[in-house]
This record gives sequence, C-alpha cells and structure tokens, in this order.
Amino acid sequence: MNNSSKETPIFDLIFVIVNIGKASKVLNEAKKEGVTGGTITLARGTVSSGLLRKLGLREVRKEVLLIVTKREKTLPVIEHINRSFHLDQPNRGIIFSTPLSHIVGTQGERLNILEDSPPQQSDYELFVSIVAEDEGEKVVDVIKKTAGTGGTLLQGQGAFAETVIKVFGIELNSEKDIVLNLVDKKMADTVEKELVEQLPFHEKDFGIFFSMDAMYVRGIYQRKK
Repeated sequence: MNNSSKETPIFDLIFVIVNIGKASKVLNEAKKEGVTGGTITLARGTVSSGLLRKLGLREVRKEVLLIVTKREKTLPVIEHINRSFHLDQPNRGIIFSTPLSHIVGTQGERLNILEDSPPQQSDYELFVSIVAEDEGEKVVDVIKKTAGTGGTLLQGQGAFAETVIKVFGIELNSEKDIVLNLVDKKMADTVEKELVEQLPFHEKDFGIFFSMDAMYVRGIYQRKK
C-alpha cells in the first residue's frame, strides 16, 4: 500500500494587505512562526470615506504580501500577525488564506495536493478580476454597491496569446487591472450575477473573474451602529 499521499504536505497561500511600508515588517514577524519568505507587490486600496471620495481621493497606497506555508503553520502565522499588527482595529490591514491544489518549486518538487481533510468551512470568498486598465474601478463600484465592500487593485500586463505584436522588436503588452475583493459568502452568488449583468465580461477583450474560498479572515472591521 502506498502511503505517500498521507505524507504529502498540504499548503495554503496567505494574503496580507496592509498600508505602504508595512509588508516587510509583517514578513519579518511571519518568519518568527517559521515562514521562510514571501512576495511583496504594490497595490491601490479603495477609500471608503464618502467625503474623501468627493474630494477626489479615491485610493490609498497599499502593499500585498503573498506567503506560501504548510497548512499546520497557517493559523499560527495568521493569528501572530493579527495580534502583532492589531488587525482588529480599523485601517490596519486584512489577512486571510486560501488552500492550494498544486505547488511547484518547493524543494524542487511538484506536488499534486489531494486533501483527505479539507480546511474548515469559509465565511468569505475572494473574487479576483483581471480586466483592462482603468476598468478595475468599475468592478470595485459594482461589488461595493452589491456587497458593501471595497477592493484592492494591482497592476499587471496581458500578453497577446495568438499573435504577438512587435514594433521595432519591442513586444506590446496591454495594461491590466487586477482587482481583489473579499465578499461574504452569503453575497457571493449575488455579486457574481451583478458583475455579469453590469459589466461586459462576455466581450472578448474585457477580462475574466473567478472566486475562491478565503479562510481564517482577520481584519474585517465593522463599525458599531
């Protein structure tokens, strides 16, 4: 009997979204819980204040930290970061994880992860939308009106798949907005429906979106009424 599947480690991807200049400090704290490294990218977070939006201040600079970790370390890392950076307070940041099914490059291995015991039931879904540049705000607006949540925007580039256009030997890429939105699972189907109805995802070059379970969410702050 082959017991290799039982010995295969299960991995999660931890997302941390914090204010500019904080991600490296978060990573240093995560290393105290056994994390070996991470990837940091710049992003833009949407402003929830109506007054600031009227003044034209719709965005704040953010950093997104991505950490791949073994399942048994996921919750200890998240709780340590949550405590260390007081994510239970407003405007401090958000942290959550999502399970991985394949991972390549860990100690030279390619792991096909088949889980016998999946992670706990999640209360949130992470919506990831990849759309043409300047269309990301429309995605954020639709989700905010539908589910009352803001979003985080990253910049990306989309390469032409069929015919790569070159001018004087330089490849031309189209700029993309990558939008991350955490949505209450109860609202996920409604958000999907509104995105499809209000934005032209059916058009060839507009973009795509997909969602995945978000586990161990910390940093969702709800004001007391």
